[in-house]
Amino acid sequence: MVFIVLIRRFDIKDAKQILKLFRETVLTVNLGDYSEKQVEVWANSTTNAEALGKRLEESFTYVAVIDKQIVGFVNLNNKGEVDLLYIHKNYQRQGIATKLLAQIEKVAKSKGLSEMFTEASITAKPFFELQGYKVLKKQTKNLKGTDFINFIMKKNIR
Repeated sequence: MVFIVLIRRFDIKDAKQILKLFRETVLTVNLGDYSEKQVEVWANSTTNAEALGKRLEESFTYVAVIDKQIVGFVNLNNKGEVDLLYIHKNYQRQGIATKLLAQIEKVAKSKGLSEMFTEASITAKPFFELQGYKVLKKQTKNLKGTDFINFIMKKNIR
């Protein structure tokens, strides 16, 4: 299947579509690495499109669009953290996350940052490793009374 991916800046009008993408992705893609209870808690950790929109607006956020549908998004906060990176469940492993991460890396460099970091899920860890990120630490995070394993990962970009 050939498609053209447009990478553009986030617009507040994208928030509802992004929230839906986030929830659907977590509930399906992350089931391979986390329990049903964990993905349910995770998917419901962000339920307010307006609050999510504000969070994305206050950071550097880009979306990937195919045929007017958002199929992925990424954001970078002022600390150099890749806070959120999600690709629609039907568009996994097609280079979209790589394009989004490359875009956000350009932004980080233009802001004078020398490194970027993320808290990668078990699911996302192999992707970030392929992009040059190194694991600093495995950790257990608690979200609404549920424990999750993730990895603090860092990449030097200078």
